[in-house]
Amino acid sequence: MVYVNSNQISTTKPIKITFVIVVLIVCFVFGFRLDPGFPQVRISLNRSYSSDIQSKQQIIHSFPPVYNSTHLWSMRFVDENYFRLARLLPCQIVEYIGGPKIDKIDSCNYSSTNEYSIENTLQAQKWLYQHQHPMNCTNRKFAIIQNFAWSGFGATIHQIAWAFGMALAENRIAIYETPGYWFYGDCSVSTPDCVFLPITNCSIPSKPYSNQTIHISARMNQWPNPIHPPIFENRTFNWYRAQLLFYLMRYKSETLTYVQNTIAQYFQPPLIDLHHPYIAVYVRRSDKVKYKEMCQAYTLKQYFDLFDFDVRQANVTRVYINSEDDQIFNEFIQINKQKQGYYKLLSVNATRNIVFASFNRMTKQQRGKIALEFLTDLFIEANADLHVGTLTSNWCRLVDGMRLALGKTIPYYTPENRYLMNTRRRR
Repeated sequence: MVYVNSNQISTTKPIKITFVIVVLIVCFVFGFRLDPGFPQVRISLNRSYSSDIQSKQQIIHSFPPVYNSTHLWSMRFVDENYFRLARLLPCQIVEYIGGPKIDKIDSCNYSSTNEYSIENTLQAQKWLYQHQHPMNCTNRKFAIIQNFAWSGFGATIHQIAWAFGMALAENRIAIYETPGYWFYGDCSVSTPDCVFLPITNCSIPSKPYSNQTIHISARMNQWPNPIHPPIFENRTFNWYRAQLLFYLMRYKSETLTYVQNTIAQYFQPPLIDLHHPYIAVYVRRSDKVKYKEMCQAYTLKQYFDLFDFDVRQANVTRVYINSEDDQIFNEFIQINKQKQGYYKLLSVNATRNIVFASFNRMTKQQRGKIALEFLTDLFIEANADLHVGTLTSNWCRLVDGMRLALGKTIPYYTPENRYLMNTRRRR
């Protein structure tokens, strides 16, 4: 999505037309000339995914008009360019733990019946939207989400997702208590609605009848016995949690505008789609290491060792890096020197050295600004073709959930033996 200043249209029209033509040419080059071998792959890919892409278009058109303008369509779903890139990489079997059963994902499962397909995400998002946005809210039952956790951004969102799931399990519409005193909301309602689209179009009944409303705490460390609605009963927990996160984190237009303006300020060219293919790396250290949630503080080189050989085979040179540790960029300079300047760095200027303890000392307005910086990073990481991080980080699990909903199943994560059991090359 491109935002244009209407006050400048009359004076810069020729320049803008030229710019648009250049952008279209560059998009064509990036979309179809990523590798000399791609044209040979394209025929088989078109045959494999034409039905899935057609289903995507049909489902999108069936959504309410207001929903078509949300961030759901601003995040980059997998497409033929992604699958061309994926075919150049080694196949992996990824095993997720932490749910009722181990969820195994085959990164080379290109069938339209793959659980993490575009069609399944769109069907799920349509169901969630319609459940939360009934034509008539009268006599509906509600679950009022309250008592948000005082913890890191990723941790609070995960716990809200569990509360949302509990509401759905009881066939209730989830709604936030207001004011909610959400730590990251600087608007009057103090809920995630400050930065995301409203969770529902309903309001809490002023005079509820018996059992019409219940309260669910969003302060829980885990969801011990997740129950899926009947429509999702055959889905894995990992897939379901990704769908819940994806629905809850639909960016408001103001949030999306902030994100895209930030990208335009620091990325050259200023559109994120002109930088594909790129890999995003998030380096987590500080309190995660101090409190033993990570077994060690990994160097940036150790992160690069996870993917360096593979991305060179696929001719991926752009890398986006973010971390709460501002020393990470000095590490990158040294690594890139050793690699003869192979990588081209993408980054944004954001506040560093932010952990929950320091965040807790900020004003409400300062926390709101930092939350927008977080969401800018999430947008860039979710839109990346490939992602690198550690799943003991609630933030990386948040990004991972968004990426899985988008159909991106090629991770490069540090071996923490929590949440991610094993990643092995498939022969």
